[in-house]
Amino acid sequence: MQPGSSDHGGLKEAIWWPVNKLPARSCTVFLLFLFLLVGALVTLRVLDYNTVFGDGPRIPNNEIPEKAQERIEVPFNCTAFNLRGICPTILPTNVTKDPGRQSPPTCPEYFRWIHEDLRPWSRTGISRDMVERAKTTAHFRLVVMNGKAYVERYHRAYQTRDVFTLWGILQLLRRYPGKVPDLELMFDLEDRPYIKSRDFSGPNAPSPPALFKYCADDESLDIVFPDWSFWGWPEVNIKPWGPLLKDFAKGKNKTKWMAKTPYAHWRGNPDVSPSRQDLLKCNVSRKKDWNARLYRQV
Repeated sequence: MQPGSSDHGGLKEAIWWPVNKLPARSCTVFLLFLFLLVGALVTLRVLDYNTVFGDGPRIPNNEIPEKAQERIEVPFNCTAFNLRGICPTILPTNVTKDPGRQSPPTCPEYFRWIHEDLRPWSRTGISRDMVERAKTTAHFRLVVMNGKAYVERYHRAYQTRDVFTLWGILQLLRRYPGKVPDLELMFDLEDRPYIKSRDFSGPNAPSPPALFKYCADDESLDIVFPDWSFWGWPEVNIKPWGPLLKDFAKGKNKTKWMAKTPYAHWRGNPDVSPSRQDLLKCNVSRKKDWNARLYRQV
């Protein structure tokens, strides 16, 4: 009977006719495909066994513990410097480890950027000459030796940026006593990158100086360091993070969320970045209101 016949028997023959007419090679390929399909289904079934019969898929534990690990507060008093400029402190006699803290399975993403910032010195290392050449614009030199920090100042910093930067380093030394290796570095507290990559590219170009800074971009080789001044900046009424967090908790209860004004607020220095200058274009004007209130930091 010809394929496409209208009766029931012809319909059955019409359905199976293409398969019956296939050559041996096509049948082999078809059987191989069928075998792989069945194998894939079986594999998925086995891999999903724990989901069906066991405890279910493994889900990361993102729950906040009922009682968080208590922070170690280290007294820090620099109201009166002695002649050597040493701040008297009372260091903790013992440091307890956090038993509930688990090591991440892989390094955090920011580790990749740390290695990227240090890539210009990956082959040569950082020599004494590279450190000393960064002294030109550095505000201070930091030396850590045997768990103690030593500072040599070269230029006056803007307001108290150097104080809070050093405060962050001291917290690191006291939170992890004996774990910070001996080191020496130069630090620049300005907001704009200084070490231009174009000045150190080419076959006969010198190695760049190693200068730590608050910022960098794609055209610079400054080594980025966290801006610790935002954890306490009295000149612009920014408190340390602990008291500031308590103020946030009180402020959020004064006005309910739905009763708040629908504005996004920003205050800062727009002259340090082109993107910040673009941000000011979103400020309120006579023709348009983007629900943003942007202020220049004085």
